[in-house]
Amino acid sequence: MDLPPVPPSVRALATSGQLPPELAALFTPPGHERWTRIAEAVDERLDEVDPAVRGAFALAGAYGHLDDIEFLESGEMHEHNDRAVSLIEEALEHGVPDEEVQELWDFTYRVQDAAHLARDHEEYLAKHGATAERRLNIKLEEAHARYEAGDRDAALRLFREVAEADVWGEFSGAAHRSDIGWCRLLHDAAHHDGPEAARKIWEEAKASRHAARFPYPHWSAPLIEMLLGTGVPDLLAILARERLEAAESNPPWPLDDDELRVLALAVDEIERYHRA
Repeated sequence: MDLPPVPPSVRALATSGQLPPELAALFTPPGHERWTRIAEAVDERLDEVDPAVRGAFALAGAYGHLDDIEFLESGEMHEHNDRAVSLIEEALEHGVPDEEVQELWDFTYRVQDAAHLARDHEEYLAKHGATAERRLNIKLEEAHARYEAGDRDAALRLFREVAEADVWGEFSGAAHRSDIGWCRLLHDAAHHDGPEAARKIWEEAKASRHAARFPYPHWSAPLIEMLLGTGVPDLLAILARERLEAAESNPPWPLDDDELRVLALAVDEIERYHRA
């Protein structure tokens, strides 16, 4: 989460002449403020400062409590966010205008959501002993090993378990790992069972994501390369088109040289199909 810019009244504290020198020094040089120490100083000395800058000093404390808050554990996030809210209210009561605090108000609501997610993540780790990404990686490692050893049925069961992972209810990396599961199922179907089997897997993969993207752009070129020469020019065309659209989206997913090479191979195969 990106913290909003430092409010003007806070920025002006260092040169206001209304803070004790040891407190003013915490705000200099601009861009290198010691926000953790500022938050501590506000908590310790808010009642001591000149009433003329009490509001701005309180707002500085709120800013300090919100700085780098996303790196804290969920309980600490709630604690620092609650303190920031109290200090924002204090700032408003002591003359800081609404427009200076609005972005920080909005930020505190986002912190509440992030703290809930962090708590869920902590509970997930306590229950499972590893992140969803790590657990899926372990399954993928086993699936690859079984496939290489010729145990195709067992490998495909594991690839499907990864593909069908709950990418909405779990945490970071699950969707990217799920893509690998679907890509391996597509590769196997195309090379062993034929184009129609591959198209059936494709429909399953698309349906599993509802309105979300499949595959993620960085898996498009590897999947195209897996499907070259397997009789699915229609899937190659969809993958190529969606990858090009992603390159022009906002924000864009730039194409590298290897992806351009693979896209060129896909275009050649699609054109050969249409000429046949």
